[in-house]
Amino acid sequence: MTWWTAAAATILFATPAIAAPLCKGADAPMTVNVDAKRHDITVTVGPCRIAPMDVSMSMPGMMGNEASGIVDIKTNFVWPVSSYMRGFTLTLFDSTGKVLPQNTMHHLELVNFDRRQLLYNLAERVLGIGEETAGAKVPKSVGIPMDNGTHMGLYIMWNNETDTDIDGVTLQLRMHYSPANMTPRPLLVLPFKVDVNLHPGLGDAFNLPKGGGERSTEFTVPVSGRLIGVGGHLHDFGKELRLEDVSSGKVLARVRAQRRPDGTVTGVGHQLFGIWGRGPRLVPGRQYRLVAVYDNPNGAAVMAAMGVMGGIFAPDHIRKWPAVNKNDPGYIRDLQGGSMRAHEHTAEKMP
Repeated sequence: MTWWTAAAATILFATPAIAAPLCKGADAPMTVNVDAKRHDITVTVGPCRIAPMDVSMSMPGMMGNEASGIVDIKTNFVWPVSSYMRGFTLTLFDSTGKVLPQNTMHHLELVNFDRRQLLYNLAERVLGIGEETAGAKVPKSVGIPMDNGTHMGLYIMWNNETDTDIDGVTLQLRMHYSPANMTPRPLLVLPFKVDVNLHPGLGDAFNLPKGGGERSTEFTVPVSGRLIGVGGHLHDFGKELRLEDVSSGKVLARVRAQRRPDGTVTGVGHQLFGIWGRGPRLVPGRQYRLVAVYDNPNGAAVMAAMGVMGGIFAPDHIRKWPAVNKNDPGYIRDLQGGSMRAHEHTAEKMP
């Protein structure tokens, strides 16, 4: 789940005289524009030609194009203005300017290479947007601090389930910010992410036996702070994600899957604790556990499952946030494997 939004955009389109490029890897047209009056930063990618996904590489229980990743975009840019990010809107257009369904894209990640995640020495994922992720925003009293000159990446995985190319697709990510000189300064927040089966650069899918079961991981935090809100990501047959205090067994946060009777997951709920409320407080030295629960009503094994909880974390002292180590093997593997490649999940063998 993500937590940001901004206003709609106006963009001019012209039907290309020749087919748009395939847009693989870094070979994708991209522009970054700042509207200082509206406090918007707009990243536009395309127009691109989207090839059909390789359905022969799909796996049961996986969503859309996750297994194939035929077209991955990995473009870099520099964040253009010191600010507090607080919202986003994602829109996809065809060559005539008509809005396309968001599931034309399977997944997008906005990556900050210069700041690490709370739990892992991996590049920060500022935004993670899936097929069903709607735009969102937080009040001006909250914001993610972003420095001018920060090295960023935009990773995109397309999702073409037809048998022909989709030509002339343009993706527009519009991000809303508060200016750095805003008074009073907003509450500083940073992304929170924990994965029950993290393997940087290799994939994070896992299999479960007949009927389903659980997968969990335990962790500590390097700095104290409060969770402002959480959401999650589960695959088909997912039931819930819960965050527990290991010592007490208390459930600190829980999000449930929205499912059809056959176990198909259509979305994952979220839990908001309030900006100035009493969200779960996490402290260094204390063990926490994330549990992903799966239930397959047809009694078969669960293949290529996944369990990630994400949200907003307000550190007590942001200056104590650990610095990123770009020479760390895990950091390097994560980027070499690619954020999208890591999301393609080569699941482990069944136990």
